[in-house]
Amino acid sequence: MMIKYPDVFFSVLARPVIFVLIALGLHLLLRGAKAPGGGFIAGLVVAAAALLSRMAMDRPLLSFNTRLLIPWGLLLAAATGIAPMLLGLPFLKSAFGYQTWPFIGKFPWETALLFDMGVFLVVVGITVTIIDLLAQEAEYELVVMEVESGQEH
Repeated sequence: MMIKYPDVFFSVLARPVIFVLIALGLHLLLRGAKAPGGGFIAGLVVAAAALLSRMAMDRPLLSFNTRLLIPWGLLLAAATGIAPMLLGLPFLKSAFGYQTWPFIGKFPWETALLFDMGVFLVVVGITVTIIDLLAQEAEYELVVMEVESGQEH
């Protein structure tokens, strides 16, 4: 049985690119409420890193079941929207303010980031799950083809 290894040049070059994509995704997630970005586009950028990891190193980017991210993201996004209603405010009403931290100074916070994090988890969960399922299917088909070709000889 022939084992397929990823290209060495591609896998070495992919490592820093994956790191940059993950950092860019987190940057887009954190700035999403005040500037272009947010949970959806950040999730897609991290999913691109997962796809590159799967292609270059022939292994998943995340070492846990990414399907678990979907319900947790939905729960976080829904809770962020419903929580203001418990206080008599409109659905998805965002709160914001400033917190002073030692050595950091004045730090802004807002509840819209929690909603973006929920969207981020859902998008990463769905896209990485799809990528992993497609990769598993391709690996299965490769094994079946190798077994069938071995039986013909």
